[in-house]
Amino acid sequence: MPASPIIRFLARVGCHVFYRVDCVGKPPESGAALLLPNHANALLDPAVIWATAERDVRFLAKSVLFEGPLRFLVAGSGAIPVYRKLDQADVSKNSEAFAAVDRALAAGDAICIFPEGVSHSEGRLVPLRTGAARMALSAERAGTRVSLVPVGLNFDRKTTFRSRVTVIYGQSFTCEDLADSAAHPDAARELTDRIGERMRRLLIEAELKTDTALVDRVDRMYSAARGIGRDPRERVERRRVIAAGIERLRSRDPQRYDEILMRLHRYQQRLERFGLRDRHLDWTISTGEAVRFAVREMLAALVLVPLSALALIFFAVPYRLTGYGARWFTREPDVAATAKVVGGFLIYAAWLLAFVAVGWWWRGAMAGVLTFILVPLVAVAGLFAFERESSVIDAVRAWFLLQRTRAHTRERLRRRRSELADVLDEVNEWLTESRSTDTSSTSTV
Repeated sequence: MPASPIIRFLARVGCHVFYRVDCVGKPPESGAALLLPNHANALLDPAVIWATAERDVRFLAKSVLFEGPLRFLVAGSGAIPVYRKLDQADVSKNSEAFAAVDRALAAGDAICIFPEGVSHSEGRLVPLRTGAARMALSAERAGTRVSLVPVGLNFDRKTTFRSRVTVIYGQSFTCEDLADSAAHPDAARELTDRIGERMRRLLIEAELKTDTALVDRVDRMYSAARGIGRDPRERVERRRVIAAGIERLRSRDPQRYDEILMRLHRYQQRLERFGLRDRHLDWTISTGEAVRFAVREMLAALVLVPLSALALIFFAVPYRLTGYGARWFTREPDVAATAKVVGGFLIYAAWLLAFVAVGWWWRGAMAGVLTFILVPLVAVAGLFAFERESSVIDAVRAWFLLQRTRAHTRERLRRRRSELADVLDEVNEWLTESRSTDTSSTSTV
């Protein structure tokens, strides 16, 4: 059953409202494809795929979701049910799921399956199930050429409203060489290993409680020191290297790790003392540029500030209610964002209907219709106006702080930042050489 256009539209809008989305690459525009993302964020992971794939996608979903309170969303998405032992479901029905996937792929559809099998908050891939591989091999043996597309979903802070998610669609590949079951009796496991290897190339794997914030901090400092741009693919690859480097350095040379961590901490303390961030140290803004910026933003503020204030007044209550409701519903990080989006949709819909009812009662049917149209527009426009004005305020604050900071102080901070970046390059080179040596030793043995 194809997805409901309304469900698909709401999922895409919900994703782009809740997250700032960066996307690199895309799956094949047509033809049978199996999309293979990591699964860190419950029902929002399918929404992120829908929002970025640029083609319609069908999903596999655990059977219990078709019986729960969100069954209208799951069924409306055109999802195919799968039956898992851990849900105490009748796994014999999975033959129906495999048949449905075979039919969909033969028709040239794109199917999304999460090879990990469960949503989680581990910060790295958990062992993959073989279901995705078996489905791909089944289609190949039936004569359907399937493009396997690894996908990396990298959330900066997945439960935080307006945080960033970077989606990377990897190079597609096939399993044609494994389709001969006689030549490859363990083809499903071999293909699963290939899928896992390709997925890891697209993911920042770091311990959420100990390393994620550190990876972000090191990357921001290093990027500013080296003048590196904000290309999403480069950012993910850089953070992959940093995360792996932190883990290896901590295990190989804990003393050196502690020393670098202390230097980074002292540098951060000095920055905070002056209220600055890494990128502010490189600002060189003339008086003329500052005046032009001020004039331009003051004119924009004549529209954006009232719009922001209006949105805050209208929507402060449902915003708070959504946060309280999500915390009451769950404390699990991989479900929290889904609870916020689904709960927020219901709360904001009720809030909108209340405004429509008031408008209808006060000025009649036309006022009710206009309210129904204008209030969502005010909400979205107010959100982006608020974000823009917040960025302007941050820039103005940073400029004033820079005026109070002496030139030699800024130079000293830049020098410490550069020294730290040099140390990180040296450590990365040492770790790379060590890994090469270890690999050579293992090969020799």
